[in-house]
Order: sequence, then C-alpha cells, then structure tokens
Amino acid sequence: MMAFGVACTGAASGMSGSPTTAPSTNGSPAPATAPEEATLAVRSAGYGLVAPIQRSVAVWDGGVVYIAGGLDAANTTVGGVFSMNPTSGHLTPLGSLARPVHDAAAAMISGKLFVFAGGAGVGSDTVQAFDPATGTGSVVGRLPVALSDLAAAQIGDVTYLVGGYDGTRPRSEIYATTDGTTFSTVGHLPVGLRYPAVTQIGGRLVIAGGLASAGPVNDVYTFDPSSGATTLMAHLPAPVAHAAAFTLGGRIYVVGGRDAADTALARASEIDPSTGHVEAEPPLGQPVADAAVAAGRQTLLIGGWNTSTSSKVLLATLRAETATPASQGNGGSAAQGGGGNVYAAIDSKRFRPSVVNDPTFVYVPNGLPGTVEVIDPKTFRIVRRIDLGYRSFPEHVTPSWNMRWLYVDVDGTNELAVIDPRTGKLVRIIHGVEHPYNLYFTPDGTKAIDVAEYYDRLDFMDPHTWKLIKPLTMPCNGPDHLDFSADGSYLLIGCEFDGTVVKVALKTMSVVGTIHVGGLPVDVKLSPNGKVFFVANQGLGGVSVVDPLTMKVLGFIPTANGAHGMAVSRDTTKLYVTNRLAGSISVIDFSTRKVVNTWNVGGSPDMVQVTPNGSQIWVSNRYGTTVEAISTADGHVIRRIEVGGDPHGLAYFPQPGRFSLGHNGVYR
Repeated sequence: MMAFGVACTGAASGMSGSPTTAPSTNGSPAPATAPEEATLAVRSAGYGLVAPIQRSVAVWDGGVVYIAGGLDAANTTVGGVFSMNPTSGHLTPLGSLARPVHDAAAAMISGKLFVFAGGAGVGSDTVQAFDPATGTGSVVGRLPVALSDLAAAQIGDVTYLVGGYDGTRPRSEIYATTDGTTFSTVGHLPVGLRYPAVTQIGGRLVIAGGLASAGPVNDVYTFDPSSGATTLMAHLPAPVAHAAAFTLGGRIYVVGGRDAADTALARASEIDPSTGHVEAEPPLGQPVADAAVAAGRQTLLIGGWNTSTSSKVLLATLRAETATPASQGNGGSAAQGGGGNVYAAIDSKRFRPSVVNDPTFVYVPNGLPGTVEVIDPKTFRIVRRIDLGYRSFPEHVTPSWNMRWLYVDVDGTNELAVIDPRTGKLVRIIHGVEHPYNLYFTPDGTKAIDVAEYYDRLDFMDPHTWKLIKPLTMPCNGPDHLDFSADGSYLLIGCEFDGTVVKVALKTMSVVGTIHVGGLPVDVKLSPNGKVFFVANQGLGGVSVVDPLTMKVLGFIPTANGAHGMAVSRDTTKLYVTNRLAGSISVIDFSTRKVVNTWNVGGSPDMVQVTPNGSQIWVSNRYGTTVEAISTADGHVIRRIEVGGDPHGLAYFPQPGRFSLGHNGVYR
C-alpha cells in the first residue's frame, strides 16, 4: 500500500508558485472585484493522484506543490510527503512526516513544510517540520492545545491557525505564528468550529461554514489581524462543513463540503468581499468534500471524498463567458496587411546606434538561487554572476524600450534590478514594482506594463519614474505573456491558468474583449503582416491562431506537449516554438501555418532568443540547470551550459530593431 498523503480542509493558502514567493497582502486593500461575466469553473486539472487521498495538506512553494499526510482509501492515516509538478501532475516521493497525520493544517515557513496538529485516532498538539531538501521530518514544537480538524492561511510571513477540535468540543481560537513553533492567540471566532473553510484577501482572513457543536453553520466571518476583530460578513445559502475556500479575481469562493446529513455537496458560492453579497455559482461537476486546497499560481483541489476517497485533482479558474460590449470594435484595428512587415527592423540586422558598441552577452536569470549569469556567447563561458539574493526569483531580463538598460524582473522582492549593457554589470535597484513577473513597454514607449501575474493584474507605469499610472484587474487567472497590435492601439495577453486570451485597449487601459481558447495559453506573437496573433498553448500542445478583430480562433497548429515560448526567425518567415514538456522545438512557417521542422533538443526548453545573425537560438531549460545554444540550420545542440537552478527568461543582447517591447527581448 502506498503511504501517500495530502491538505487540510479549508485553504492552506501558501506560497505561490512559478517559482516565486507569495505576495504579501498584509495591510493592503482587497483586489478589485471580478467582472460580472466571470464564472467559476472547476474541472479536471488533466491529471490525477496515483492513489486516493482525503483530509491531507497541500501547500505551494516556488513552482511545486507539497502534499503530505491524510487518509487513504482504507481510512488509514498516512504520513508520506510528495512534491507535485502542477503543470504535468508528476509526483515525486520525498519522504515521510515524523508522525502520520490527517485533519491537520500546514504552511511553508523558512523553506520547510510545517504541519500543525491533526488526528491519528485522537488530536495532537505536535508541530512537525519536513525539510524537502533532505527528505526528513521531525517534531519541532507543540501547540497550546491538542487539536484536529483545524485550518490554516498565511498573510505575509504570518501563519494563522483557525478553529479545530480538542476531542470534546470545537474551538474558537485563532493562533498566529511566524516561526511555526511559538504561538499567540490573536482572536476568537464567535463560536467554536471544526472543518471551517479558510482563505485570505486584502490582509484579512475569511472563515466560511464549519461544524459547530449543534451542526454545520452557514456563517461567513472576516478576521482583521490589525484589530483582532472578528465580524460576521455574510451567510452562505445553506450550512456546510468540510468545504474548500479560495480567492480568485478579487472574489471569495466556497465550494463542495458536507451537509448535516454528512452528504458530499456539489454547491459553489461566490462572495463579494466589499459588500458581503453572496451568489450561487454553477454546481461542480460532481460532489467533493475534504479536498486539499493548494492556492498559488493556480488553485487546485486535491483528492477528497464523495462516498469514497478520491484521487482526482481539480483546477479552479474564472472563465469569462462572453466578451464585454466594448469588444465590438473599440480596441483599435489590426494592420490589414498591405504587404507590410511589423518585424522589418529585426530582419535588417541593423543595430540601434546607441547599442552598436555594447558587448554581446547572454543574461540568464535563475529563480530559486536568485542570480543572473552573464555568458559570453563566443566562448560559451560565464563571465559574471550577479547575486540578487536566494529565493528572490528573478524571472526575465527585459531590455528597456530604448535599449539603454536591462531590467531584471525580481518577482520575489518587488524590484527591478538594473543592468548597464555597456558593462554587463548591476548598477541600481528600483523598488516598489509589485511582483514583476513580466515587464513590457507600449510600442510608443510612453508606458511600462508590469504583469503582476499573482494579482491577476496589469500595472501601467511611467517607465521613467516608475510611478503607477493605472492598475487593471484582469477578468482571468494567470495573465502572463502578451504582444501588441501593429498600430499599437491594443494588446492581447494569454491567461495561463484558465484558458483565456484578453484584449486590452492601450489608450483607455481597459479590457475590451475576451476569448476562451482552452488549455494553458502562454506566449503571444503577432504575425508579420499584423493580421493574426499566434498563442502558444501549453495545455493543448500547440499554437492557437486568433483573429483580434472578431476575437475568434481561426485554427490550431499542433506542435508537441507543453508549447510554451516563441520567437520570430531573423528573416521573419518562421516561428520557433519551445515545447517545454516534450523537450523539443517546433518550427512553424508563417505563410502556410504548418510545422516544417521539429528538433528534439532534450531538457525543458522555455524562453527563447535568436542570435543577431539568425544562426542560433538560445533557450533556458526551466526544470533543469542549463541553457542551450541550438543551430537553426538543423536543430542540433551546439553547446549546453550549466548556469544554476530554475533558469528562465534569458536575454541575448544587443539585438537588431528600432525599439524593445520588453519581455525577454521582443523587438520591432
């Protein structure tokens, strides 16, 4: 029998992933509410667990989800710890907790998985820590009281433990800890609750439902850590316990659970945190209770119970069912062809005069170690390492619009690290750019766009002062890569976690259209004639072709598993597509929209850059420790270079072009 384990009932919201740390929301206002047309969709993540599990713990950390403990199909308490790749579902056994446990709560603290209390026949006061680096678990502390059936959520660096059962009665205490071993009572619920569903938004806890001494309740409370006050905020349509709670698009969702008859439910409710208004969402595809909630880059419901223990993994997203009325022609028109080529400047191979004397380097950001490796592409040797701090998670190296500076998007510390490309050295740090996962510049150079993926938001900023011009909450989950229309009036952005592509007008900085393409849309590229956009779809294994005027999918080009990053060939006739999960690169002919070559290069090719003469492409291996230089003549790997863990958005600089649109080096 497999000793498998997974998450507490209620959201053990934890660290976000794409390898980045979770955004601190303590003291910040709640995100803007989701648009009315956004509807909750809970469906299969495309993979399942290797064995059924319920009442386990699951927590995001970096780009993985850690899963531990729980009850297996035979109702046996287990203590196994696994890491799960949230894209592929691949599970890696890491070891075991010091003691098997279910109905516990969990959080990541200082790089370790902390598991609080839980049952194994009776409740426990033990605090366990599991170190993923060594695969060892140990008992490191004690709670003030033995508990099971509790929930956890994190706000900033504080972990809150809510409710629980002491073997006699449900408890009302809310405990806080920063180190996982010392606890203070910071508040109380009006009534003791077991199995509450807990999430956080805007620096507050939200506690929904739960099992009181008299049975399930339908109360929804908020707890404000700054005042210690607990306030009744709303009522669910019916009493429920053992449910899951999470936050998406600025709204709170409570799904599944058990009613007073102990029947698993398929209900889902949406709560507006600003008004307390509750609306019923479409029911789940099937009932589920006691699922582990992992809330990070995606929201996953892991395992659970529905008359029997489940091995399913469900993905919760927001889906825009229809475009807003403004999408009917208000976003600007695409170029109508006319023989023009939006990439003519990169085909010329001419450098901007200001960069013609800049030394040629490849800049490779490594997320987890927090470094940028500077490589001489002539010798394939690392000539410099820029250290930004362990777990600072630099994601992409972005050339400024005028190509004068290189910005390192340091997502984990809310900073842009500035490199002078004339020397290849770090010169300063810009603070206060919130979670810059991606950075772009409008074609006219007047605005920078910080893609704050973890907030589902675009922040339009002044690229000179870095002051916020306007935040734009997106009607989707996981906004990621984008590209601009030929006339510079709008952009199209892929939302990786709910299959949506969104159109944004740049003059008004507002959403003017949406389309659901399915899968996991990532990179976006405008065609050379400016008529259509190509969208790499990691979930579907290919490239969707989108008409930006009608916002319809015109076709789909299969490539291989994990289609992720794209780059235009130097002669602008072909599109290179990295297939991150297949370890290959596909070459699409723009004129025929067909794959003309597929190169098996190994690894996990992610972001890609074309050399100025077009003879090579350079790619980072996202799940490995290397970058590769690959021949564009036949696809053979010229050189593989060790750079460190978690390499991501590398930039080959300088490059031909009139200006930079940002990302890791997109030019026109």
